[in-house]
This record gives sequence, C-alpha cells and structure tokens, in this order.
Amino acid sequence: MSQMTTIKQCSINTSISNCEFLTDVISGLTQQQKSLPCKYFYDDKGAALFEQITRLQEYYVTRTELAILERYSKEIAQILPESLSIIEPGCGSGKKIAHLLAHMSKVKTFVPFEISTEMLNYSLAHLSPLFPELVIDPLLGDFTDSAMVKQLIKETALDSQTNLVYFPGSTLGNFNTLKAIEIMRNFQHLCGVNGYVLIGIDLVKQRQVLLDAYDDKLGVTAAFNKNLLQRINDELNGSFNLANFNHESRYNEQHNRIEMHLVSLCEQTVIINNQQINFKQGESIHTENSHKYTLESFKQLAAQANLSLEQTWQDDNNYFALCLLRPL
Repeated sequence: MSQMTTIKQCSINTSISNCEFLTDVISGLTQQQKSLPCKYFYDDKGAALFEQITRLQEYYVTRTELAILERYSKEIAQILPESLSIIEPGCGSGKKIAHLLAHMSKVKTFVPFEISTEMLNYSLAHLSPLFPELVIDPLLGDFTDSAMVKQLIKETALDSQTNLVYFPGSTLGNFNTLKAIEIMRNFQHLCGVNGYVLIGIDLVKQRQVLLDAYDDKLGVTAAFNKNLLQRINDELNGSFNLANFNHESRYNEQHNRIEMHLVSLCEQTVIINNQQINFKQGESIHTENSHKYTLESFKQLAAQANLSLEQTWQDDNNYFALCLLRPL
C-alpha cells in the first residue's frame, strides 16, 4: 500500500469563496476590456475538459513535453540529489511526474498541490499503483497565492529541506510578467535548502501552429472557454446564454502570446447576482493569455525571481523546453 495521507489544506482558507469569485468577475467585466481570471477555468468540469485538450491533435504542448520527458528523464534524475521531496503545483493527472519518479527511487515525499479536488484524486489514483512505496502527501490549495504559500512553508518547514518544485506544462505563460515572477518566487521559497525548480515553457514558434493549438476543430477548447460562463451561471446566479458567445484565439505579436476571448455575437445584457453587465456586438471577454518565451527572455524573467537558469532540454522542433533552475 502507498503511504498516502488524506488530502489536507493549509490553515489559511485556500478554497475560492463565492464572494471572491463574484468580486473578481464583476471587477473584470466592468473594465473597458472585459476580462475574467483564468484560474476560474478549473472547476471539476473545466479540469476534465483541459485533460481532453491535452490529447487533441492540434495541441502539441503535452505530447511534445512528454516526448522530452521520455528522452531525458533519466538524465534529469541523475543531476538531482537522490533523496529529496518533490512538490508539483498544479499536478493535473500526474502523468508527467511519473516519468521522473520512474528514475528517482529514493524520493522522500511527493506533494501534489492542486486547486481541484477532482484532479488531486485523479493524480493519486494514477500514481499510487505505479509507485506503491512512495509517500504521497496531497495538498489542496492555490500555489499562486503568496500568503498561502508562506503559511504552508511556516506550517510544514518545507524550506528546511531540499525540494524539487516541478511545474510542467506551459501554465507559467498564462500569467502576466509580474504575476509570473511572483509565482516563481513562491517556487524559489518552496524549493528549500539547495533546492531545484524544473519548469516547462512553451517557446516562440510559427503563428498558425499556435492559433490551431488554441482553437481545435472538435471545439473542445471552445467548450473549455465557455465553461467559465457556465460556472458563473451555476455559482453566481448568472444569466449568460452560451450560444450568444463565440470562442476566438488571437496571436498578440507585440507580447508573444496567444489570447483567448469570448466574443459577444449580439448586443445583450447579462445579469450576475442582480448586477447588470451590458455587451455590444463584437465586444469580447479576454479570458486567458498564453505567453511564449525564448530561452533568453525566460532566463531574464527567472532572474527577477532570484532563480538562475542552469540547464534546458528541448524537442527537435524547438517547440518546448524543460528548464532547470536554482536559487541565486
């Protein structure tokens, strides 16, 4: 049997309250450019839809990263200390960490760190049979919340040990520059004494490859984007008619990022918790960014979080990179 503890939370309330959700939604939708925070994509349905996206033909990110892991996991493991703990913020299904764990038999503890209970359970169900001797210590919470991360470190003394913070995928690119730096500073604190941070980044590439990846022919990405409106309807007494919005992906050349938008197909009014939000035809809600990096731009970003880029592993097409960082 796996030495697995029950899912726990930091003493700070790490769940997202409806009050916070409502405040963020109303604030975002009353700006000149309407927007919604991408963290609200990941209710249980949203998390499941994203798992479907990772298997799409157009979505190169996951299969490219998995190929890098299959090719280089042994090499990466040999660089790391034999005995350390691994913390994976936003662990998702746990499929990627399995490649590293297969080459790291002396890992002390694995801490999947997720905002979605469903994805934590999914990760546990996937990893426990594969690594029955591994101590798995799941944590439910928001790794983007610096106050929560500081409290977690205080309660668990994680900074007194050597950890690997593993952040695969291209999630870092969903955040603006200041927030990405803040998140990497959280990782710098979580990695502890002489620790490591291993981050996946999506690299700058051809425009059409990017646009196709975020607007698939089957419409799964569109369903994922629109699910945010459904969540507002369900949890905040909203009146969105999802058929009145169209999913669009756009490439912003100036900022090297894909933007996801929900475009109003008509002039309409939406009520959210008795508050009226007006839309013009063609007006959009900006729901997500996915920044693309060069190795040099990422190195500069990491330095602002007191992290030094030590080594990278890439695929043959230079679509994606795994980056190993150390505290400065």
